[in-house]
Amino acid sequence: MSKPAIAITGDGQLFQIWPTHAMKRFPMATLYDRSPKATGFRQAEVDLGRRGLLDPTGQAAARRIADNLTNPPDVDATVTFKGPLQNGTVTVTCRNGTEKTFQIRLTALDDHSVEQGFHNVDAAIARCLAGPIMA
Repeated sequence: MSKPAIAITGDGQLFQIWPTHAMKRFPMATLYDRSPKATGFRQAEVDLGRRGLLDPTGQAAARRIADNLTNPPDVDATVTFKGPLQNGTVTVTCRNGTEKTFQIRLTALDDHSVEQGFHNVDAAIARCLAGPIMA
C-alpha cells in the first residue's frame, strides 16, 4: 500500500492551524500545500527559471516544480478551507469524488479545542484514506 496523501488548499484562516494538527493526527500521510499562496510562490520560481535567472541547480528545481504544477501527485483527500477561525468551513473531497463540508467554530487554540473542532473533518479524511468500502 502506498503512503496516504492529503492536499490542502483554500484561503480560510483555519488553513493556518490544521496542518500542524494534521501532522499529529495523520503522521503517516504526505501533505501537499496547494493553496493559492504556495502555488503563486512555486509559479514565481518557475518563472525565474524560464527567464534564466537561476543557477543550474535552481534551473533543475524550477523544471521539477513546473512539472509538478502541470502534473500534481494524486491524493486520497483534498481539504479546502474558507472563512474565519470562528466560523470557517472545511470541505473534504475524497479521490472518488465524495465530498463533505463542515462548519468549524474554534473557540480556543489549545490542542483539545483544535481536536474537538476538527473531529468530524478528521473522520471524513480517515474515510477517504481507508479507500472504497469492500463488500
